[in-house]
Amino acid sequence: MLTRLKVSGFKNLVDVDVRFGPFTCVAGANGVGKSNLFDAIRFLSALADQPLIEAALSVRDESGKTGDVRSLFLRVGDRYAEQMSFEAEMIVPYEGVDDLGQKAKATITFLRYSVILAYKADESLRSLGTLELLKEELVHINISQAPKHLLFLNNVKTWYKSVVKGQRRGAPFISTEGKGIDRVIKLHQDGGSSGRALSRSAVNLPRTVLSVTNAAESPTALLARREMQSWRLLQLEP
Repeated sequence: MLTRLKVSGFKNLVDVDVRFGPFTCVAGANGVGKSNLFDAIRFLSALADQPLIEAALSVRDESGKTGDVRSLFLRVGDRYAEQMSFEAEMIVPYEGVDDLGQKAKATITFLRYSVILAYKADESLRSLGTLELLKEELVHINISQAPKHLLFLNNVKTWYKSVVKGQRRGAPFISTEGKGIDRVIKLHQDGGSSGRALSRSAVNLPRTVLSVTNAAESPTALLARREMQSWRLLQLEP
């Protein structure tokens, strides 16, 4: 369950911060960004499943079609934003399976995933460009912190206790370290500091680290991936 979303630099969204409850109504005048908010959710879901460029091309541009990756960035006049950022808080399933059918159990079910992307010119994709992964992070939110993040808890305390489970100390599940060409994204095992982190160079990384997680390396990260993959837009046609 997606409980909070922060977006900036994506289409016309700037410093947007939305908290979601069991039922959330999004209303507003035409052109204020309602559809773009849902596109941001769809984009995050695609990033958990597909390469960066494919995820970008799966989201409509301003004309309602798939086009230049640059069109996904905030535009002011003739200038585009240099980067776009997303931060999603979510309650993930306690159990699940990876792509090979291996079972996984989450260390903790309340998580925050954040990612920062920049536009990058690509000679092989001159008309499209591509995306560069500047930062990726998956951190835990302990049960004691949950009331500050879930504003609807007063009415659903029984439900909350049934889905928010576990706790963690120390390292995040995914972290980014270094700058420039030395930037690396680390996948930390569920054992925390006792397990060795798997490091991947962020330069020219074709997809998010979350999108390739499995039950053996990090079951909690895998279940965050499964949660994001489940986000769907259902639209009634009159």
